[in-house]
Formats: sequence, C-alpha cells, structure tokens
Amino acid sequence: MKPKRTARQIAAAAAALTLAALTGGTAAAAPRPSPPADYQAIAHPVAGRVGQTVDVEVGVRNGGPGPAAADRRAYEVTAPEGTTIAPGGDAGHRCAPHDTAARDYLCAIGGDFAAGERETLRFRIRIDKKVEGAEGWVRIAGPGNTPDPDPANDNAPIVVEITGAAPGPMPRHRPMDDGAASATLLLATTSGTALSAGAIALGAARRREH
Repeated sequence: MKPKRTARQIAAAAAALTLAALTGGTAAAAPRPSPPADYQAIAHPVAGRVGQTVDVEVGVRNGGPGPAAADRRAYEVTAPEGTTIAPGGDAGHRCAPHDTAARDYLCAIGGDFAAGERETLRFRIRIDKKVEGAEGWVRIAGPGNTPDPDPANDNAPIVVEITGAAPGPMPRHRPMDDGAASATLLLATTSGTALSAGAIALGAARRREH
C-alpha cells in the first residue's frame, strides 16, 4: 500500500500545478535589470574681470536611457589656473574640498532623477589673474554599480573669459619743475591781487550808493 499523502503535501502539489499552468510549464523568469543612466558632465565658462567673483553652474545630466540611481558616483570640479573657488554658492551642500589649494572639489551625485533631467550646483569662482589657455574641468568620478554607456561625455572643460580690464593703480602726478611752479605762483598772486582790487572797488561803489 502506498502511504497516504498529507493535506499539506496535497496543497503544495496543487500550488505547483497552478504555477506551471500560469507560466506555461516553465520556471519564473528572473527580473530584467533596468537600463543604465548615461552621466554627462555639465560646465559653463568663468566670465568676468580680474579680481571679480562670479557664479558658475556645474553639474551632471542624465542622458538616459535609465533613471539615475544613488550608486556611489560623484563628479570632480577643478577650477582653472588663475582662479579660486570662493566660499558661498551651493558647493558646500554636496561637495567637499579635494585638495589644499581650494581649486578642486568632489561632489556627490544624487539619485532619482529621470533621463533628460539635470542636477547642477552654483559655484562661486574668483578670477585672481589672467592665465592664457587656462581650463578647469568637470569630471564624472566613481565606479558606480553599472558601467557608463558613453564615457566620452564624462568630461567637460571650464574655460575663462576675461570680459574687461582689471582695475589698475591710481596714476601718479608728475612733480612740476621750478619754472612751472614759479609761473603758477605768479598767476595765483596776480589773480588774487586783481580779485582783491575788484572787491575793494565793488565795496567802494556800494558805499557810494548809500
């Protein structure tokens, strides 16, 4: 005699038959991974006069096709030579200095922004001096959990555009020679004498009117 099946065994067999019927007799397929996000660096020029501090927008764009995820990625902001990242702006929210020269910051990339959207921060950058050909960079950093579909757009240059002349020192007055000083003194003396004589004559005329 075959042993009787318990109620639990019968229920398990029925569940297995139902699952097989729903899946066409095959095991359930593993969930497909979501498509990766293409992180693209965003940079704008540092435009202003020498000595001026300007706002510069930097950040990252999600080029798709998948959504951005918090996967330990970050981006590095390097100010161009001849400039310094100044206090203020949004840099302190999600960034930290990456060196002691105040020209290199590391910023975390947030998750949960869809394909086509961007995440940017406002950096305050001071133009200390003009350096020909100077460039900074925004670079996507960090390994992430999935490979970047297009590494070619992970870097974007930060160029410097000097828009006006820097304020210079006040011009120094040239000292006058003895001849010029004598002529100036003589002119002042003569003018003063004439002015005094005119005032005396005017006073006399006014006295005569009374």
